[in-house]
Amino acid sequence: MRKSGFFAYQILLIFSLLGVLFVPFSFRYLDFQSKITKLFFEDLIHLITYNFKEITIANSEITSDSATLYLLFIILFLIAVIAVSILSFFDFWKTHKNFIFKVIQIILTYYLACIMLKYGFDKIFKVQFYLPEPNTLYTPLGMLDKDILFWSTMGTSYSYNIFMGLTEVIPALMLLFNKTRVLGLFILLGVLINVVFINFGFDISVKLYSLFLLLICFLLLSPNLKKIIQFFISNKPVVLSRLEGSALITSKPIRITIKTLVFFFLFMESVFPYVQKENFNDDKIARNPLYGAYEVVKTEKKQVEKNSVNLKIKRIFIHRNNYFIFQYTDDTMEDFHLEINETENQFTLTNYDGQKIKLQYKYSENSKTLEIYSPELGITIYSKSLPWRKLPLLQPLFHWTVDEIH
Repeated sequence: MRKSGFFAYQILLIFSLLGVLFVPFSFRYLDFQSKITKLFFEDLIHLITYNFKEITIANSEITSDSATLYLLFIILFLIAVIAVSILSFFDFWKTHKNFIFKVIQIILTYYLACIMLKYGFDKIFKVQFYLPEPNTLYTPLGMLDKDILFWSTMGTSYSYNIFMGLTEVIPALMLLFNKTRVLGLFILLGVLINVVFINFGFDISVKLYSLFLLLICFLLLSPNLKKIIQFFISNKPVVLSRLEGSALITSKPIRITIKTLVFFFLFMESVFPYVQKENFNDDKIARNPLYGAYEVVKTEKKQVEKNSVNLKIKRIFIHRNNYFIFQYTDDTMEDFHLEINETENQFTLTNYDGQKIKLQYKYSENSKTLEIYSPELGITIYSKSLPWRKLPLLQPLFHWTVDEIH
């Protein structure tokens, strides 16, 4: 590798390590990461956004594809450039940098394995691409955003979710073993390229993070990239250089202990939550008894002081994540956070301004009807449950030939 190329490689390795440490990820059992990031970088990010008014900040939290996340990545990259530039003058760095880089590469390898295992099992157990919500199913196709459309389409196929999950889980497991590590990286490179193009093509808000994972995979594979190209293009026999953690720790007991702890953490993050809840298919998990879609049959309105409610309601939806949604006759929707008091048969709806609306309800299990009324607002809404699970999109249809399609 040329000097300029090696210098860039050092910067990107340090940058990736900083990303692993400070870019917030939703680990189930490690919640300190976002706290550390806030401690070190929140004030600096706020200072930058204060002085550069062109940067629009909708949310000060460092979340996926937010302006604050872009700024964090820029800051981490500049730190990496400065760090490598300064360290290159020190003899200690010159003497031990190869060892340090191997340590970083091992850390990046296990980090990549952890993330891909988590994403993979989330697909296999139908948590990432869940069954489309009733409000999505009854939204006209042309009114859906591309990301929701992609998410919903993926959520209708259980078999494809398993396949996609396995394409991430299998190479991620291969990263954990010396003999299969390079092959696992090579497979993951293709998987992550596909993920990046999906995120960009369907405007899914994980663009920056998926690029970061692709960068890590490329950096880990790059020492063998030339040899891999020679093997496939020139048909030359090659010997790949292994990325082995065993060379870094000579003590076998310590090595086994560390690897056991790592494996235990990977299991706890990626599989244990599903084992604990005995939930291996999110489509079949128990929902709220009132969960679903309702067709509005009739509305009644009395003249009261506070009556400014839009009653051009076509459907009502009760979302799995405790949202109450009105669909109006023009197909626009309005959602509220929902609290249900089953003892008093009461809905409490909260809008985005924090205003609360209390509604009484009656539900008949036999007739599948839901009656909602508010004496304060002077409204009564009569609705009937829709058989949304019987919609064609949710049926397990399969045809070997076009002749079978009617």
